[in-house]
Amino acid sequence: MRHQFLIAVVASLIACGHERKTATDGSGEEAPTSFEVRPSSALLTPGGPQQFSLAPTTVQVSWKVTEANGGTINSTGLYTAPGFSGVFHVVATSTANPAASAQAIVTVDSGVRIAATSPVNAFACEQTALTATVTGSGDTAVIWSVPGDCGTITTSGAFTSLRGSGTCVVTAQAHADVTQAAAITVNVAPERVLSVAVLPAAATVGPGGARMFAANVTTACGTFPAGG
Repeated sequence: MRHQFLIAVVASLIACGHERKTATDGSGEEAPTSFEVRPSSALLTPGGPQQFSLAPTTVQVSWKVTEANGGTINSTGLYTAPGFSGVFHVVATSTANPAASAQAIVTVDSGVRIAATSPVNAFACEQTALTATVTGSGDTAVIWSVPGDCGTITTSGAFTSLRGSGTCVVTAQAHADVTQAAAITVNVAPERVLSVAVLPAAATVGPGGARMFAANVTTACGTFPAGG
């Protein structure tokens, strides 16, 4: 009877040992199946810091920022935001179980905003002044750009379309935060006629004679044969 009792006790201890056994990565570290990054979200200004932690705190992880230019994070979870606005993702991956990971969402807001007047009407080849206003920064400079097949624009926002008509989209970016941009739709109308010249300006024709005349039209785009 005593022998049977000892066998039962040993079997019970073995069973308990199996129940308490936890999967590891071979180094003795527990391999978690889930954990959390805290805080799960953060709102920062450009260049601002944020310390992230884990729950439970015993999990060993590697940290990274998903976006290539989305800021940096060190091995302790200290994140530093980039110098511009955007939404970025901080990811922690378990070193014991690479299939287990958690993330936090970081919103970086510089407070810079840009607004522009749109739409704008213009005549082909004639310079048209565009306006954009930057707020939230002492740097109110604007970076202007337009597709080369549409026209040109100066650093002060003076737009000139190519010859023809149609719609052009000009982009205004805040120099203080280039992620803040406004689009301006420019509706380009056909070029206006500035003058017409008949060639030759004078001619002598005898009775019954004939003389061929031509006409040139001058616009802001240049001088062209009438009808050309």
